Amino acid sequence: MQLGRRRHATAVAVAVIGGLLGPFGPAAVAAPVTPAATAADRTGDTGLPAVWPRPQSVEASGRAVTLGTEVTLLPAPEADPYAVDALRGLLRDSGVRTVHDALPGGGPVIRLGGTDAGRALRALRAPERADLPSGGYRLAVGETGGRPVIALDGVGEDGLFHGVQTLRQLVKDGTVAGAVVRDWPGTAVRGTTEGFYGQPWTREERLAQLGFMGRTKQNRYLYAAGDDPYRQTRWRDPYPADERADFRALAAKARAEHVTLGWAVSPGQAMCMASDADVRALNRKIDAMWALGVRAFQLQFQNVSYSEWHCDEDAETFGSGPEAAARAQARVASAVARHLADRHPDAEPLSVMPTEFYQDGATDYRTALAAALDERVQVAWTGVGVVPRTITGRELAGARAAFRRPLVTMDNYPVNDYAQDRIFLGPYTGRDPAVAGGSAALLSNAMEQPSASRIPLFTAADFAWNPKGYRPQESWQAAIEDLAGGDATARAALEALAGNSATSLLGGDESAYLRPLLSAFWATRPAAHSSDRAARDKAARELRAAFGVMRQAPDRLSTPADGRLQDEVRPWSGQLARYGRAGELAVDLLLAQERGDGAAAWKAQLALEPLREKIAASTATVGKGVLDPFLKRVVAEADAWNGTDRDTGTTSRDAHGYTLRLDRARPLEAVTTLTRPGDEAAGAVLEVHVPGEGWRGLGPLSAAGWTQTAAKGLRADALRVAVPSSPPAPVVPPPPRGAGAHPPPTKKTA
Repeated sequence: MQLGRRRHATAVAVAVIGGLLGPFGPAAVAAPVTPAATAADRTGDTGLPAVWPRPQSVEASGRAVTLGTEVTLLPAPEADPYAVDALRGLLRDSGVRTVHDALPGGGPVIRLGGTDAGRALRALRAPERADLPSGGYRLAVGETGGRPVIALDGVGEDGLFHGVQTLRQLVKDGTVAGAVVRDWPGTAVRGTTEGFYGQPWTREERLAQLGFMGRTKQNRYLYAAGDDPYRQTRWRDPYPADERADFRALAAKARAEHVTLGWAVSPGQAMCMASDADVRALNRKIDAMWALGVRAFQLQFQNVSYSEWHCDEDAETFGSGPEAAARAQARVASAVARHLADRHPDAEPLSVMPTEFYQDGATDYRTALAAALDERVQVAWTGVGVVPRTITGRELAGARAAFRRPLVTMDNYPVNDYAQDRIFLGPYTGRDPAVAGGSAALLSNAMEQPSASRIPLFTAADFAWNPKGYRPQESWQAAIEDLAGGDATARAALEALAGNSATSLLGGDESAYLRPLLSAFWATRPAAHSSDRAARDKAARELRAAFGVMRQAPDRLSTPADGRLQDEVRPWSGQLARYGRAGELAVDLLLAQERGDGAAAWKAQLALEPLREKIAASTATVGKGVLDPFLKRVVAEADAWNGTDRDTGTTSRDAHGYTLRLDRARPLEAVTTLTRPGDEAAGAVLEVHVPGEGWRGLGPLSAAGWTQTAAKGLRADALRVAVPSSPPAPVVPPPPRGAGAHPPPTKKTA
């Protein structure tokens, strides 16, 4: 019961309860998870350091090699220069100061590519090259002829570079783990699309993303920014000079990271498809992008209407309807494919995003497109659905049969332009391994937040490289560690942010790491009849610590991605911090009530309320379905403990103060009065109205805001807080027994 609504700005709440501060109190508290082992500390079944993406085959073999301060590096004449540069950088970072380029040299011998590396691999008992596909590599570490040796050989243009990325992860504290690796990509083309609607990434963000892609063995970056007019309505126009410079810089960085730079154009909203002049203009734009370093192209028609043409010639040439649209698009795409084959024979195959990019099975449109499209053109799709929960091998086979072309799977995860209150930081899930192996390319559409995107993109790259060996949760932990860059405090903050941003249309378990702590907290509360005090204390301590990590998250995210991440995720880390502080206060509130400290509990509850209001007002969503219900339950239990969850009368304010009129005269044991800062409570006095006797003063209110006043032996039909502007009634002691007083109630509550 309360006097005035407790959430009214100036109301004074009065709770009338019997047996207050007894053993009962609301549920208890849990804590943050103990930080998991870092990726560098976790080992696989081999006992070796973890390598990501997960290799197809890796075994412990031979002895570890300590690099020391000098090595002898012997690359084959034809060795990829970018792989050699990456290896030299790795050696510098590992403390090597002298690199000899001929035998006998000094220190361990590193053979990179060519026949000599092949002989060393055989000596180290590495499996033969056999049928390794392009991008595959072999790596062995050990000793031959009494000297430490590291041998690495690759297949195709990318193999050596990928091998160096694995070698980098086998080095810890200047020592290379003894291992034999035989590895290759499970998906020929795998990478990232910048295809969201919103603020496009900056040059610096794209360059950093390309570095990340090289480390994670991705090899395609498709630029398809949703709000770039120069690839849509203004596709005919050249990019401004500064943006052309951006593309040149991206192309140079992409080459160094063994990533192919792609560019998508969406001309369908501003093109006469039957016009040879417009087709020539499109090919000129493609030539211009080629000159800037683009080597892969995609035509996008996903927003083209079946019935709306942009010139009379199109209507006359193609007619109308789905089949007409398909024939028009096929004409343009086929012309571009021929142009690329004639003018740029080294270009990657052209791909087309059709109007029907997410439907299932064969349709009139898809059949017509397949019949008219040049055989060299690949077709892009997103799975069955724009953002499908799952993509199966059966669905991919159906789409491939409908289009009769290789498929570029353009997966719309973790893109968040359709849900701007969220960031999607959960692992890549719901895709059959057959989707990776059966796609000509597998590209993941990133979020507007590039650095935050690295967590799910890391896991997508791991899946694309080794789909059968993919373990989402292990990959996700490694992704967090990779982004944290070895900073333990940043890692804890990232675990909290990602753990409370883990669900999406792909599914997932929001706040999974918190749920056991919350369950343990409630299970050990006194209300759950738990008598294990140590368990209660442990549960409360651990949950409060987890909330503490959440509260500190914004300040702990200053180091990842050279500081860029902190600004990208500020709305979500700020909301996480508010939930963290609210969680701490919620734990404090219930613990204070459990030990009978009503003043401390009320102070925590007062501090909690404005935080909950700020949480509700925020446009950022984290911990959906978990954090709000926890706080709601805490407040409900706190109100029950205070007695403010029961309405037993009506309240009003008059010249005497705040009055609560009960529905009937009730016996009292104790009265709890709750006030908040700013209430007109200074000098106020609690009064009760005894039928037939009038108002009686019970005593002044506490400045702490929580006052418990004994009232045993009284029967009242109203209570009042008399404010200083109105003189309170004199304090009248209860009449003696036998003089008309009501007998004291037993275990009753008004």
